[in-house]
Amino acid sequence: MRKFFLVAISIVAALIILLFFMEEQQLPKEEFSLRKEAEEKRKETIPTIFYIENPTLEEIVPINCSKVVPIVYSHVTCLRSLSIEQRKKKFIDVLLPEVLIANEKVLKERSFLLRTLRKKKLSKKERVELKKLKKKYRTDNIDELLRRVNSVPVSLVLAQGAIESGWGTSRFFIEGNNVFGMYAFYTTNKKLKARNGNVYLKVYDDILQSVEDYIYNLNVGWAYEEFRRAREKGASLSLLVKTLVYYSTKRNNYVDLIRNIINKNHLTCYDKCFLNTSRNK
Repeated sequence: MRKFFLVAISIVAALIILLFFMEEQQLPKEEFSLRKEAEEKRKETIPTIFYIENPTLEEIVPINCSKVVPIVYSHVTCLRSLSIEQRKKKFIDVLLPEVLIANEKVLKERSFLLRTLRKKKLSKKERVELKKLKKKYRTDNIDELLRRVNSVPVSLVLAQGAIESGWGTSRFFIEGNNVFGMYAFYTTNKKLKARNGNVYLKVYDDILQSVEDYIYNLNVGWAYEEFRRAREKGASLSLLVKTLVYYSTKRNNYVDLIRNIINKNHLTCYDKCFLNTSRNK
């Protein structure tokens, strides 16, 4: 059954690539810029998501940047056995779909928020949903809510994931699906103990959960208020990176590391990738 499912996934990926070339679509020429308000009219539908648990290296589906198949991986095998270049490619193949899915979900929330703000009167359902958003993002202030409910540049997510997981080789990535080194501060968290020291890191059911938690952390954490304000003003990727000085105790050295990882590995090219939103899989 597992082999049949993985063959089906491969066929889906091949068909998507074929359809892309038949439609003669092109990647956008512009560099990444944060979604403008006009994008509130974007499609609301989150595509059907495929889940692959404990994939071997051969079972990781290669990325087609123009129409990324929405796959969520869990407990990926250690990538340490691969060459550096192969390791980086596989890591991006694994992480990119979840980043796009997570951003899609946040932008769906933002789209709802922008629509409701234009209305003079909300339905009961809309009032309930708005209340949920305020609770989730920990603010009753509408301006602050807009500032918090937004996506994060793909290249930035990939860079920090690469740093924090050692390009998919860390124990916490392999055993706990923890891509970003997120600590477990509460007793209710599923967690893994670091071998050296009394420190615990979170355990997630899959990599998508890890990405969503990371994005949520940037969107609500007190240490990233400058990041959110810069994003609101349409700051460049370079300026956004500069605001993450408090993500690590390495401070400015960490900022330089993020910038170097992005530049050396040409990660901004993935800011142009799109999630396949077709209903016909």
